[in-house]
Amino acid sequence: MRVVVLSLAVLLGSAVAQHSFRFPSSTLSQIRPIAGFPDSRIASGPVRSSGLGPIRGSSSQVGLRQSSASGSGDPCRPTPCGPNTSCSVNARGIAQCKCLDNFVPDGNTINGCKPQCVSDFECPDDYRCRQTKCERVCVPGACGLNADCDARNHRAVCTCPKGYAGSPEVSCNKNLPVVRANPPAPPPDPCFPSPCGDGAECRERDGRAVCTCPYAYEGDPLTRCTRVECVESSECPTNQACQQQKCINPCTIPDICGRGSECTVRNHQPVCSCGRGFTGDPFVACRRFDPQELCQPSPCGANTNCRVENDRAVCSCIDNYIGNPLEGCRAECVSDRDCPGDRTCRDNRCVNPCAYNACGENSYCDVRNNRVTCTCPQFFQGDPHSRCFAECTEHDDCSSSQACFELRCIDPCVGACGTGADCKVENHKPICSCPKGFTGHPFESCRPFTEADLCNPNPCGTGADCTLGFIPLMA
Repeated sequence: MRVVVLSLAVLLGSAVAQHSFRFPSSTLSQIRPIAGFPDSRIASGPVRSSGLGPIRGSSSQVGLRQSSASGSGDPCRPTPCGPNTSCSVNARGIAQCKCLDNFVPDGNTINGCKPQCVSDFECPDDYRCRQTKCERVCVPGACGLNADCDARNHRAVCTCPKGYAGSPEVSCNKNLPVVRANPPAPPPDPCFPSPCGDGAECRERDGRAVCTCPYAYEGDPLTRCTRVECVESSECPTNQACQQQKCINPCTIPDICGRGSECTVRNHQPVCSCGRGFTGDPFVACRRFDPQELCQPSPCGANTNCRVENDRAVCSCIDNYIGNPLEGCRAECVSDRDCPGDRTCRDNRCVNPCAYNACGENSYCDVRNNRVTCTCPQFFQGDPHSRCFAECTEHDDCSSSQACFELRCIDPCVGACGTGADCKVENHKPICSCPKGFTGHPFESCRPFTEADLCNPNPCGTGADCTLGFIPLMA
């Protein structure tokens, strides 16, 4: 009998809602139930905002788990991966985490992925930050034809090589022997060297240097720019989330969960749920439940029993039925054809009929092609469907001229005496003797008698000789 246990969370309808924090934004995401769980009590609703600022995120989901003897599920739901990742299932059924385009692992993809950069300052001096990736400054096309490119402070400085002249941003041409006036010197770069503070970015505007702190940095750009505490939740401990560039416990946001519900943080996300012994919508309110509600209505399939054990609904097939009790149970058989060849159908179960006294006493039972064959053992007689019995079990079961051997009455003289010997049966026993005119050992062989046999063996007393001759009669 197969038994499957449904977790309390599934049958109570206790939702596990996960909010995804990504700032800033002014929109909120809807909570969507996971497909495959029809319980109407699954929590679904918008995440409430707080005075700390807007919350932005992809669709949050209600997480439910179902445990069963068969044990199946999508390892990517809920995703075990961190932020900025995608989850896929390989051929062995194992979840794999992969960074989204333009993101790199934050230690590993389980923790999540982060942008390679958010400002030029986070790249080497000869690289610049473009679309969260560090790219070389001097790439084909950065300067004009025949011009040399030199990377300085994350910017391309174009110059014409010796013997060439022109606008290095457009084209450098080989100098002609004609003497020409020197072109005017390019205006000085106000950002080289940079007049800005540490971590600040310098940009030229109307011939002047303009200093600014890059994205995710704050401070006085003329003195020093420092990085904010966080930009994304992945930069905070797993039990905190990033909001307004600060790492906070998302469960401290007022009204993030409903009345009587519990709030925990998993992978930076607040999870609302009704605790043990409670049910309801964790975003609205949780209430105590009657354990018998777990089986009303029954979550089990057809032809099953539902009982409550340790606050869990336990499904099992009714007697003589098999299958998955969550999906439904069926009779093992309705006729012998539903069973293997060495079994027959009895009370909707395939059984060995020989175990149910299908044949008589002392008989052999064999099942082939779902049919029982009864036979008496060798040397037994009778009806194998009722009783088989032996011809004899002791000598007295036979006539006095026969003996009981291997459960049969036979002539005991057959093969009992030696060659030439006579045999007669007395009280079931063979008596062997040499016939008249013969001598020898009757159990070995008998031969014709001779005169020499009179003195062999010696019939005389000790020390006496035996000779053949006439023995006179005594007067």
